[in-house]
Amino acid sequence: MKKWIAFLRSRPALPFVILFLILLYPDRARPQITEPGNPVLEFTNGRWFDGNVFREKTVYVVNGLISFHSARHFDRVIDLSGGFVVPPFGEAHNHNVEPNKIDALIERYLQHGIFYIKNPNNLPNGRNQVLSKINRSNSIDVTFSNGGFTGIGGHPAEIVQRNIARGLWTESDGDGAFYYAVNSRAEVQEKWVQFLATKPDFVKTYLLYSEEYEQRKDDPKYFGWRGLGADLLQMIVAKAHASNLRVSTHIESAADFHTALLAGVDEINHMPGFRYRDDVKPHQLSEFEITDSDAKRAAKQGTVVVTTLGGTAKVDPHGKDAALRERWDELNRQNLSVLKRHHVKLALGSDSYREDSVPESAYIDSLHVFDPPSLLNIWCKTTARTIFPLRRVGELREGYEASFLVLSADPLHDFGATQKIRLRVKQGHIIEIHDLPPGSATESGN
Repeated sequence: MKKWIAFLRSRPALPFVILFLILLYPDRARPQITEPGNPVLEFTNGRWFDGNVFREKTVYVVNGLISFHSARHFDRVIDLSGGFVVPPFGEAHNHNVEPNKIDALIERYLQHGIFYIKNPNNLPNGRNQVLSKINRSNSIDVTFSNGGFTGIGGHPAEIVQRNIARGLWTESDGDGAFYYAVNSRAEVQEKWVQFLATKPDFVKTYLLYSEEYEQRKDDPKYFGWRGLGADLLQMIVAKAHASNLRVSTHIESAADFHTALLAGVDEINHMPGFRYRDDVKPHQLSEFEITDSDAKRAAKQGTVVVTTLGGTAKVDPHGKDAALRERWDELNRQNLSVLKRHHVKLALGSDSYREDSVPESAYIDSLHVFDPPSLLNIWCKTTARTIFPLRRVGELREGYEASFLVLSADPLHDFGATQKIRLRVKQGHIIEIHDLPPGSATESGN
């Protein structure tokens, strides 16, 4: 010890040099501590997506995190044999994570490389029944809004009625569970505490042709086709942000898109016109065109827009509805182009109970608005971030969660290669996928 003290005294600047190096290279200076059951892995001969291109790298997984610095020892070396490594995919809008056939659902999501799912309206007791099976290193990670806020007689009240008629739900699953119906500030205040008691991950709200709110709110023919007034949405957003909760808002029209932005929501669910043929009355496509000014506002506010456009792909482009499909494609292409031009954050969600975001990504790709790197970033990065905004996910960066997919072909040349998955790693654990059990789910989402 005396020798070390004498050595430091002879070089008075040395402690400051050491401190400088620790600050400059904190990851190298920090001891690498491996928890039991969490092996140190070395991945060689892989091509890793950096957000623009694939680069050949050797990557390490230490304590479930990505590292580009060589570890002192490896428990296992895995040769990726030239595979293309991308972050996992996300599904930013689906209601199918519920007790019904949950095991098959989890396996299907993992098989498709989808690790992160957002359920923007669910029964709280349904969430509680699946919690033991999700949010683990060998399963999917899910966030839930629980019940959403809508107007009295508004969407999704009709879904509750439908499921009651099928004998699946009861009246107790309606107002105060699957949704909270409010037409006044007093009703929002009264139901807010009840809602918070369900411990939601975020808040779901509904706008349905808000430009016609007064016309629709008391007319029985618009049951299920109305939502909140603009003032109530603003109140809910303020209360949610005060409780550190983000707000997702269902929209139908371009006017809804505008109203949601004025209220300061964090996420807009659906693109305008995603189901314009289904309303009680007919509409002109011009009612669903996003303006440049609204796109600019969305970009400035950091609002994320979740697509849910895959339903358009179900219209036969060569049959009797060919003209409709052409007009619908053009609307979607135009709206996506406006959002792209102003750098609005986009996320992929399908809102398709029996599917996931794989068909959604294929439809968006078919519109040729985004090049493959941009679409990959939307599906991997922005989608994961809007589901888990506080986690280091969605990119293959130092210190980020070691969750990724290894593809056998380059998705920048053929986007369909995103489903040629030969290895799945989640938080440093290799996921084994087995054949999916037979059977299909039944509808209960919205």
